[in-house]
Formats: sequence, structure tokens, C-alpha cells
Amino acid sequence: MCKKSIGHLIGHIAYIGLYGVLIISTIFLYNSANLAILLYAGWMILATGIIFLLWSSRSRRKGHVEESIGRESLVESGMYAFVRHPEFLGHILIIFALIIISQHWISLIVGAILIVLLFFAMIEEEKRNIEKFGDAYRDYMKRVPRINLIAGIIKQIHSKRENKGRG
Repeated sequence: MCKKSIGHLIGHIAYIGLYGVLIISTIFLYNSANLAILLYAGWMILATGIIFLLWSSRSRRKGHVEESIGRESLVESGMYAFVRHPEFLGHILIIFALIIISQHWISLIVGAILIVLLFFAMIEEEKRNIEKFGDAYRDYMKRVPRINLIAGIIKQIHSKRENKGRG
């Protein structure tokens, strides 16, 4: 196993371990500041994050069509039309929700570390996708924001208006 693979594996193990710590700390430190409004907001954000994970998984499965030469095609439909990394966005929302639900500094620290790890993972995935898909992925990067859903929605609206004006 090469150093890069070992580092990748260690990163995954650290991420999973920290995610477990965050979940456990949220259970034991649930609503520790006793701020009901944050608690409700946290549950709503958690539900949104889970919906994003499910929607992005469905979009990926639906969009992955094996080409005749055995290469995967670039998925640009569904959730992937709005953000390049919808699963990462879903996890960030879930982490943020768990921080808000627990309302404790330990969860804040662990959650911040997890979000930084996700950011580095997104950068690495983009490098792999550039290697895999080349210019098609570079063009996709220009059209679709990394995880900014609002910018992605605005770009989709503008794109549809431009296409409608040409037609």
C-alpha cells in the first residue's frame, strides 16, 4: 500500500471516529445551553442535511451511466446541477446541526475539525475528478459552485433564462 493510500485511510478513520464523538457528545450534551430556538433550528438543519444526502445519492445513482468503453460519465443532473459536492454539503449541514443541537463547546471544536477535514476531502476529490474527467470537469467547475447552494440555484436560473432567450 502506498503512502498516499495509507494517509487516505487514516483520514477516513479519523473522520469516522470524530463523527462518532460528535454524535455521542450530542446525545450526552443534548441542549446543554437550554436554548429551545437553537434546538428546533438544529433539528430542521439536521433533516435538511439528511435530505441532501439522500437526494445526492439518488442523483448520483441515476446519473451514473456506464459508457460503452467502461468509463463513468460525469454526473451533472439532480443535486449535482446546483453544487459539485452535495454529499459533502449534506454532511456539513448535519455536523452544523449536531453542534447546534448539543449547544456545547466540545461539539463545536469536534464539528469544526470535521468541517476542515471535509474541506480537504473536497479538494482531493476535485483533483481526482480532474484527472478522471479532464476538461469536462474543469468546465463543470466553472458552471457549478463547490457547495454554495444559493449561488448554484442562481446560476441555474440564469442559465435557463439564457438558454430560453437563445431558443
